[in-house]
Amino acid sequence: MKSVTMMTLAIALVVFLGLAPHESRADDPRHSDREAIAALIHCYARGTDAIGDAKTHADPRAAGLAIYHECFTPDAQFRVWAAQQPFDSQTFPTVGADAGPPVVGPEAWAKFVDQFFRQRGYTFTQHMMSNVDVKTRGDTGTLTAYLNASHVISGTEVGGPSRCIAVANGTYSLDVKKIAGKWKIARLNLTLITFNPVFQSGAGC
Repeated sequence: MKSVTMMTLAIALVVFLGLAPHESRADDPRHSDREAIAALIHCYARGTDAIGDAKTHADPRAAGLAIYHECFTPDAQFRVWAAQQPFDSQTFPTVGADAGPPVVGPEAWAKFVDQFFRQRGYTFTQHMMSNVDVKTRGDTGTLTAYLNASHVISGTEVGGPSRCIAVANGTYSLDVKKIAGKWKIARLNLTLITFNPVFQSGAGC
């Protein structure tokens, strides 16, 4: 009798949660959509770090762009608010006149990122994404994530210190949409709260 009562309670709980007895959250299409959208920010990080790697890639921009094409729509828009540049919200900030025009398309963004890294002499970068939050509505959605990124200028001594490590922190806000059954980033905003050298030796940063 006790086991029957427990089974009845379990079935009632499943019905209350809106799931069939053998249905799990993983079977919910919305769950797989959220996973696919969350993977986009990691795809973006891999592409950016491919561009950041000037040591093992003969053409870092091309290496990163190949990955970007997996993540973005052809007409994706990119905007960055630099540290100390005013914005009204860390997520999905209002675009004012001071924001300037967006960078449009993954090719243009790969060029922008490559120029930024090469002008500063970075030999490696490592972008860490956390606090990923995804919301969906039909074939559109949004994603926000925290950024912690290390930008490295290598040293000269094997096993010795790097010449420079500069760390950036901020928040990414993405608009995403499903095209032909695949999720892509249509808009990417980055609001930076800091971008500082945290270690320097020799010529430094």
